[in-house]
Amino acid sequence: MHGLFREQALDARRQRWLGRIRLPVSRMGTAMAAMAVVAVSALAALLCFGQYTSSEPAYGQLQPRGGLMALSAPAAGTLLRSHVGEGERVRRGQILAEISAELDSPALRGGVGAAVNAELVAQRARLLADRDALAQSAVRAAAQWRERIAAAQRRIDLAEAQLALREQRAAQARALSAQVQPLRGGKLLSDVQWQQYEAARIDAEARVQDARREGLDAGRELAEARAALAEQPQRDEQQRHRIERELADIAQDDARNEGRRRIAVRAPADGRAVALAAMPGQSVAAGQRLLSLAPQGVPMQAELWVSDRALGSVVPGTPVAMRYAGFPYQHYGVQRGTVIAIARGALSAEEIRARTGLPAAAPAWRVLVALERQRIGARGLSAQMRVDAELQLERRRLYEYLLAPLRPEGGDAPVRTAGAAP
Repeated sequence: MHGLFREQALDARRQRWLGRIRLPVSRMGTAMAAMAVVAVSALAALLCFGQYTSSEPAYGQLQPRGGLMALSAPAAGTLLRSHVGEGERVRRGQILAEISAELDSPALRGGVGAAVNAELVAQRARLLADRDALAQSAVRAAAQWRERIAAAQRRIDLAEAQLALREQRAAQARALSAQVQPLRGGKLLSDVQWQQYEAARIDAEARVQDARREGLDAGRELAEARAALAEQPQRDEQQRHRIERELADIAQDDARNEGRRRIAVRAPADGRAVALAAMPGQSVAAGQRLLSLAPQGVPMQAELWVSDRALGSVVPGTPVAMRYAGFPYQHYGVQRGTVIAIARGALSAEEIRARTGLPAAAPAWRVLVALERQRIGARGLSAQMRVDAELQLERRRLYEYLLAPLRPEGGDAPVRTAGAAP
């Protein structure tokens, strides 16, 4: 009997009085299993299709395209007045500010420039008086020379008349001497009488020579007077030119003095005055910025400064997320832009501070970003507004980041920029 059944069956029949073993099944098991499957599938999908974008922080400020024109003080002095206000439009050549470099001296009881100006005014007045007197003296001198010419001509006429008379008397004296000479041989004329006739002849001939000499002197005087009259305009012109040169020198000295006393700062181009940095009455140093000039009709762009960590990944077209200091992102949101230019060299921290006034601790590269919007709501953007930005450098799948350490060197998966299509 026992051989017909297995021992296990017989043992089971003996222990049947103990009851059956039942394994309870939870009602949530199926749901939990389904949830586990969904979670694993979602994780796998996230690893396969999920993406991660790396970014690099940057800082900078808004600038009009082409940059602001900073107008600096050409010399040290005091800002006398400012002819423009914040945001006013200016034209090229318009005077924007006046600076005085006047120095005071107790010995002069005033400014040095004022004393120099007073002396230059006095010199100019004297030279102008000399120029006016020169014209009058030229007229008088010409009249005097004409009078001398007329007098010399009269002397020549008188000398010619005297010469004619004296030549007649000399001829008569010679003729008389020739007539009485035979009487001397016949002892009809004494030696004393002969000497008297000869003396009269010699005296007549001497008077002829005197008349000729007077005529020559009068002719020389006439020639000199005529030459002087002819040269008078040239001498007057030379004198006038000398006075004009001295007046020009005084004008130059006056211009230099006025340039030192009061210096005008003019607009180099059309634009809008922004960021006025000095007030009237304030002392300014040479090269100190007075104000900036923003060009008109030019869109704004962001001038960012990026460290060398991200320089190799920044290319034109890289998207940028920006937060403007004047428009809190909690209220206005994050603004977008695109990289359009990257500098080829870095500027030192000192150069960045001098260029922008922003705090800088290390060298950085300049990156220009085109803005997606030129207005935030109803308000326009302002130049030199501080900007905090993040450059969205690259985008990868999550599994690529997980597997990157397992890849051999140089075997990373291709990198897609944040702006490229997946």
